[in-house]
Amino acid sequence: MARSTILITTPTGNVGSETLKALHRRPERPAFRVVAAVRDPTKSLAGVAALVDAVVQFDFSDPGTFEAALAGVSHVLLVRPPELADVDLYFRPFIDAMRRAEVQQVVFLSLQGVESNSVTPHHKIEKLITKSGLPFTFLRPSFFMQNLSTIHRAEIAQRNELYIPAGNGRTSFVDVADIGEVAALVLTDQTDKYLNQSYELTGNEALTYTKVASQLTTVLHRRITYRNPSVPAFIWQKWQREKMSLSFTLIMVALYTVAKLGKAAGLTPVFLELTGHAPRTFRQFAEANRAVWEKR
Repeated sequence: MARSTILITTPTGNVGSETLKALHRRPERPAFRVVAAVRDPTKSLAGVAALVDAVVQFDFSDPGTFEAALAGVSHVLLVRPPELADVDLYFRPFIDAMRRAEVQQVVFLSLQGVESNSVTPHHKIEKLITKSGLPFTFLRPSFFMQNLSTIHRAEIAQRNELYIPAGNGRTSFVDVADIGEVAALVLTDQTDKYLNQSYELTGNEALTYTKVASQLTTVLHRRITYRNPSVPAFIWQKWQREKMSLSFTLIMVALYTVAKLGKAAGLTPVFLELTGHAPRTFRQFAEANRAVWEKR
């Protein structure tokens, strides 16, 4: 019987790379092929090449790359690059291509609460996948811990602050490594039990950003202060001063507004139920990533 082939989009991103690591650890690894889909296969893929069987050219903005990338593929991990917000332009054509290629499962990295948050691109992508008839598994994680070590790294490292317009709302954080573990689990399962299912993935604690700043203060041995800017001030800082795209900045505003309104604190036991062990805590994540926030 031919081996299953798993295509990983954005394999160098947070979730893609952690999924590759988790797939590599799976005991049934010899039973499937793993293919990394990248814009330029000629570029160095340090940390990725050793975890995959093949690399193919793939670009969400170039439908001409879809057919070859999907040749022989049975399962797809679909991760939306943050800078791509136009669902009809970038994702509808790829979903149609997956349907034509008769992909057996698309695992889509969605968003906690997406079913009632139509502002986000994830909401429309879920609708398109469902309408297409593709067998799906929607992973709906809460706020990534890694957002604090990537998007917000500089403000912590250089200004000793968290600059986030989330008020006093609590946020349920999840470690991307835990998301990758679940993605690998559902991508390699040989039954149908994860098909056409949605899983809300969280850690086991909901924290205010004041508490996050306090834990970072303890771990980093210097005071980290939580700033709660107005939305206009936040947009100015991220868009004009830090040169983030306006579309991405507005998505951040939408997510932080959800937290400010107290709607991002939901916790679920789903990760424990799926994996049999507890998710990582924020303190564990901070300790493991302490060096990221050292001043440079």
